[in-house]
Amino acid sequence: MAKRGWTVKRSRRASAVVLALLGTACTASVASAECLRQIINRSAYVLTARRDGGPPVTILPGHAVEVRLSHPGQLDFAAYCGVPGPDGSLSPITQASFSYEAVIDRCFINFGSPLYVPQLGRGFFGTQGTAPFTVNNPRQGDVILGPFATEACPVLSRGG
Repeated sequence: MAKRGWTVKRSRRASAVVLALLGTACTASVASAECLRQIINRSAYVLTARRDGGPPVTILPGHAVEVRLSHPGQLDFAAYCGVPGPDGSLSPITQASFSYEAVIDRCFINFGSPLYVPQLGRGFFGTQGTAPFTVNNPRQGDVILGPFATEACPVLSRGG
């Protein structure tokens, strides 16, 4: 009987070690945030987006792309009258940069007042304008370039 009790205790210890290792692995995977968010171009202009200084992504009018936010970083945007070439000959008609957070259970764009930061994070209650961009809408971390008027693109402003 003594051997049997020892075997049961040993198997319980082994089970406890295995469960502890699995729990650590599960906790590590939960702690690293990854969110798929959208950048949507609802304007008549060509939008480029760059994440953390990487290569730009071109988003044509009426299209969207998904971006993976996996750590705190920065999104840079520029809108053009046409498709920008590699030589950089086109000047942007509007541009903006937003920092973003990707923490344990959520991703969001940092902007606005620091009110409710500990509870909800920056960007929940925005008091500064981000026009013509809309951030954290419809989901936290989404960015939309909305329709806006400018005289910088004469062909587009005539409707042609």
